[in-house]
Amino acid sequence: MSEPTPSLNTNDLVFWVTELQAGRPNAAEPTFKKIVARVGDLARASFKKFPRVGRFVDLDDVIQNSLIRLLAAFREVRPTSRRHFYALANELIRRELLDLAKHFYGPRGAGTNLAVGVIVGDESGEVTPAAADPGAELDRLAAFHRAVEKLPVEEREAVGLTYYHGWTQAQVADLFGVSVRTVQRWLDSATEMLRAAAK
Repeated sequence: MSEPTPSLNTNDLVFWVTELQAGRPNAAEPTFKKIVARVGDLARASFKKFPRVGRFVDLDDVIQNSLIRLLAAFREVRPTSRRHFYALANELIRRELLDLAKHFYGPRGAGTNLAVGVIVGDESGEVTPAAADPGAELDRLAAFHRAVEKLPVEEREAVGLTYYHGWTQAQVADLFGVSVRTVQRWLDSATEMLRAAAK
């Protein structure tokens, strides 16, 4: 997946967040439109990793809630680079989706309490999966995402962009200003750490 509008740069981000923190968010509206587009692209890719959440919420809801989280974070944090922006957006979108998964598939969640075989969705004819222990599945999902959050910075950001958002290693390397081989090394290291955390 490529960045849809590569003109979002660090200076734009810093200026817009400075204006936001000063109470003037409309002063850099074109930058905000680019931010909204980026969050939309990132959320769209991440949403595919949480297909069961899509039974209860629309992608637009995830984008809106992720933007609310991002705006709240920007009141406290100033991005130092595009890379910093993507890392923050990635983390907040992941938290939003994980919170939704916990909400709908926790012990009292609507997804947990649907009878097996009930049709969910309007066109696909999708049915709820037969799961011996839905709570255990949610625990595994949550544990994986927590393990991703605990990875070292480079590994976490590389996994976030490749796994959740579908970026190529070359795109990550370009954003970070490193070689593709370095990105591959980070991903290999992350894979080993995630496997160890799952044991």
